[in-house]
Amino acid sequence: MLKKLVTLIFIVVGASLGIFAIPELIRLFNLNVPEILKNTYVDGAIGIVVFFILFYWLIDRVVNLIIKGEKSLLNINFMELIFATLGMILGLMIASMISLIFNSMGFILLKNTVPVILAVVLGYLGFQVGLKKRDEIQSFLPERFQSGSNKRRVLDNTKLLDTSAIIDGRILSIVECGFLDGTIIVPQGVLDELQLIADSTDGMKRDKGQRGLDILSQLQNTGHPIKIVPGNKNIKEVDQLLVTMAKETKSSVITTDFNLNKVCQVQGIKVLNVNDLSEAIKPVVAQGDKFILNVTKAGKEENQGVGYLEDGTMVVVENGKHLINKQVNVEVQSVLQTASGRIIFTKKVND
Repeated sequence: MLKKLVTLIFIVVGASLGIFAIPELIRLFNLNVPEILKNTYVDGAIGIVVFFILFYWLIDRVVNLIIKGEKSLLNINFMELIFATLGMILGLMIASMISLIFNSMGFILLKNTVPVILAVVLGYLGFQVGLKKRDEIQSFLPERFQSGSNKRRVLDNTKLLDTSAIIDGRILSIVECGFLDGTIIVPQGVLDELQLIADSTDGMKRDKGQRGLDILSQLQNTGHPIKIVPGNKNIKEVDQLLVTMAKETKSSVITTDFNLNKVCQVQGIKVLNVNDLSEAIKPVVAQGDKFILNVTKAGKEENQGVGYLEDGTMVVVENGKHLINKQVNVEVQSVLQTASGRIIFTKKVND
């Protein structure tokens, strides 16, 4: 359908050029031509044929360009689109005023061709200026017209909170320590999901849901700005809701969900993963370091004992199986980094 439309536009342009250009060229160069070439329909047909011979190869490229333009427009924020449209309208108005100058000239080709070129060029420039200079334009508006702009500036520093991060609970300590700035947004869909989990017949799920609701209540009492917003009611899936809201408001997403983390990264959305933060602030141990460890169980290999640091890092004690349920002084021999975290290999040393 789009290709047919572009082809029709090419036909109209070719016919217009033939109708206006051929008589003008005949008059300009004082040519003696057959009477048939002075017929408007013949001139239009010649224009179509010549235009298609020269530019038929452009049709597919124009179609592809329009499709790319459509995709780009769909990715533009609604407010950006409004300002871009206003810029384009202003560009077309300027083109119209300049065209009045050419309309006063006697040269028909200038009167009918230049205005079209001006409309295309200035309309495009106006669109780009309105799109890219939106914030600067809004800064000149009275304050009462800047609510949308101010809201957007606030949203630029907001964090969308995922269900998994709330249930995890560590977000409460992070907020209390002041590591996060800006407003934390909890979409209604996340709250509904928490409520659904809290009402589950499965005891473990129910405990998680109730814990999540308790954490959310405590977050609201920290004094940090936290808002619950409706979100898009047409989007039922919470992860999709978070991704959509993050793209629309240019917010980051706080989560512990591995899959949501990956989806956000693919979509170009900034992710604040609580697990990554926890991993980053783990105490750094090196070969030769000594510390006291509580050996809690046997390891996979023969005679190995296993214990854990306060941050959950696994510590393997060589020949430590007989030390289970005892506190021993160990020395680091090596550290292994795996996809699931670090494993520290140690040996018992004398106190």
